[in-house]
Amino acid sequence: MRPTGRYELKYVVEEDRARAIADYVKGYLRPSPHNDSGPIPGHPVISLYMDSPNYFLYRQVFEGHRNRFKLRIRFYDNDWKHPAVLEIKHRKGDVIAKDRAVITREGVRKFLTEGWPNPSHWPDVGLLVKSKRQFDVYYEFWRLANLLRARGAFYISYVREVFESDEDEELRVTLDRHVHGTWYDGTGRLHVPPEGLPPASNTEPYFIPRDGVILEMKYDERAPRWMYDLAKIFNLRRQSFCKYNACASAHGNPIGGCPMPRRGEPLIITQWTC
Repeated sequence: MRPTGRYELKYVVEEDRARAIADYVKGYLRPSPHNDSGPIPGHPVISLYMDSPNYFLYRQVFEGHRNRFKLRIRFYDNDWKHPAVLEIKHRKGDVIAKDRAVITREGVRKFLTEGWPNPSHWPDVGLLVKSKRQFDVYYEFWRLANLLRARGAFYISYVREVFESDEDEELRVTLDRHVHGTWYDGTGRLHVPPEGLPPASNTEPYFIPRDGVILEMKYDERAPRWMYDLAKIFNLRRQSFCKYNACASAHGNPIGGCPMPRRGEPLIITQWTC
């Protein structure tokens, strides 16, 4: 498996500046056909984040590890006929690499409910939607989930406005609004969760204003000149921001009463605390 690497620069801006940035970006990128032109521009995105019983993946961010990964299952609506996406997101310093495998909702249900380790649930290529080549991603997702004993942990939902390039699929600008999170209900069936809590508005390092918009500029190797100009014109200050950690921290108490980690606790993959 050879993930594609790219850079993702994040900023938090207020709504007025976000709309002005969107107008600026339209001069260089086209709006995604999936964007809706409603009161909140964009389209819904829901991700079910996986984590271990002692929140190993949460703690990677909490402890400030620069090299880390996430396991999440992404989908966009409640339609059982629409597939979902298994996603492994790696970070090495400032470089982001993502591997994806498109899978049926039934495949996700089996993955979430049949437990680990379970030889009868060895990854089944028949559950994949687009290509047998994605089997490697499915296997790696399954392997990491088994290693961590990862289960569904937290839903993160938001509305994403996307601008993309016709020539370069890695060149994108996104604006995420109405970010909120909800604890996973353990049913095994993906569904759009009820509206949860937004990130805490006064807690570092996850600060985001109540009307804040998360801007991400994404590119491979070298950013185009207009991105540098955009950052200068709109006085952007780069900010590290993890939606999963921000929303989970806002809730205060994790699944099952397991205490949230404290800074300085050992980050050991085989340490099960609950």
